[in-house]
Order: sequence, then structure tokens, then C-alpha cells
Amino acid sequence: MMLTPLCLMSRLSRKLKNRNPCMYTLSSLSLYIPISPFYASSSVRACSTETSSGASTGDEERKAGDDGFKKWRKPQDVFHEWSLDGRDARMAAGHAEAVAEILGEALSQIGYPVHVNINRGDGFTAIDAGCGNGWVARKIKGTPGCRDAIGVDGAPGMIERAKEIDPEGKYEVVDLKTWNPKEQVDLVHSMEVLYYLGDDLENVLNRIHSTWLRPGGVLAAGVDFYLEHKESLEWPDIHNVKMRDLSEREWKKILEDSGFERVKLWRAARASADNGAAGTLAMVAIKAR
Repeated sequence: MMLTPLCLMSRLSRKLKNRNPCMYTLSSLSLYIPISPFYASSSVRACSTETSSGASTGDEERKAGDDGFKKWRKPQDVFHEWSLDGRDARMAAGHAEAVAEILGEALSQIGYPVHVNINRGDGFTAIDAGCGNGWVARKIKGTPGCRDAIGVDGAPGMIERAKEIDPEGKYEVVDLKTWNPKEQVDLVHSMEVLYYLGDDLENVLNRIHSTWLRPGGVLAAGVDFYLEHKESLEWPDIHNVKMRDLSEREWKKILEDSGFERVKLWRAARASADNGAAGTLAMVAIKAR
């Protein structure tokens, strides 16, 4: 029996109505969203289709527009491409002011520079999570009082670029959803990464708090994609990549629920922002001693 377009749309509508439209699995970043996506606070912008048996078909190839859905790209694939066309350097330049502001606040919280040896006599250690070409890891490593800093990223091209720039540095390709460092550190930095983690965000923040950081350690992060930054909400469609949109209040709550204390949020890099630009949402949070 041949189904008319109206019948097909009706069947699809009934199928979607009977399930959660935001089912999300970060292990497969190749899920689907409506071409005209719905926007909702605290949502991961993604919908997957199901077979008649209920199994997800989020990995199958489908042409955008053939049934109103399109396929997401993996963030690490996008950033790999950016490492090849020079955008890694442009991202570093564009985020430099915000990162300097965030690190300044974070380093003051671990006692730099006056009381850097408050816990040990060997300086502080750091991880840059989602390090790109390693520019922040190198910046931290060059800070007086820093004993060691490593950069980790999911995009092989970015890590290759980091090693080209800094052959003696420590850079690794890792899956942030599952990776843990061999030793705890004093500082974890992350710029423009956390909202790509989707429903795994809470799990990763919990592990950063419990496993990555020493007591008294500091998480320093920045995101440009957040609910109050209205212009950024078009980015998932522009880049065809899933992003989790959270408000400033929701970011603060997630950090506190992960066990962090003295959580501070502010808008960084506002001085050089264009007229009324939102700025980077900066976050610094402490693991209790």
C-alpha cells in the first residue's frame, strides 16, 4: 500500500509524541534533530528516530530534508577540520582575554603566587580539558609555580597540532566522558568544551571533582554557548553539532550538585566585547580541602 505524505507525517507525529523528544546518548554523536529545532532550557538539542521494534537508528545515513530530519556531526570531527585550516589559532586569539581573566581568578584560589606551596613544596599541576592546539596548557606551564601541565582533547588533529608546536609538551587524545588522569591535579581548565558533553556533563563534572582534582583544587571553565547569550543559540544549526544549552543559574547548580564549593560565575572579556555582547560565561569552583 502506498502511503501519502500526510499519512507518513501522521505516523511520525504519533511515534514522536509517545516518547521523550530529547533522548540522547553521547556515545553516539550522530543523532538527529528537526531542521527547525525546538529550543528549551537545559535541553540537549537532539532527537533520534526509532525502528518499529523501538531500537534507535541514530547512526544511519539520512539526507537532510527527506523526512524533516538531519544528522549531527561529531564535535571532534569538526575540531579536527579546524586544526587543518588554521582555525585553532584563531580560536586561541579570540579566547585569549577571557582565558587570562579566568586563569587569574583560578590561580588566586590555589594560592598563586604568594602561597603556591601551601600544600606541597613542588608547585601546582594542571590539566587543560579540551586543549585544542595546546595554547592554554602551554600558558599554564609557563606560569611561575607550575610544576606540570598536560593537555587532553578528543580531536586527533588538535593534538597533532599541539605536538608540532610543542614537541616536549604532554598532550593526549582522550575521551573526556571516560578518561581519568593517573594523578590528581590542583587545577583543571576547560574552555568552550563542556556544553558538547550533553547528558554526560554531570558525570564528567562529578569525576573532575572526585577523581581529577586534589582537595583544595580548582575547576576553571568558560563557555560562550549559554542561554542568556541569545546569538549563540543558532550555533548548533550553523555547525550541525549538538550543544547543551544551560542558563547561568543552571550551570551554577550543576557545579554545586557535583560537590564544588565557592562557585563563582561572571561574564568575562566584556571590556573588548562588541556593543552589548554577552561575553564568555566564566566559572571558577573549588573542591573542599
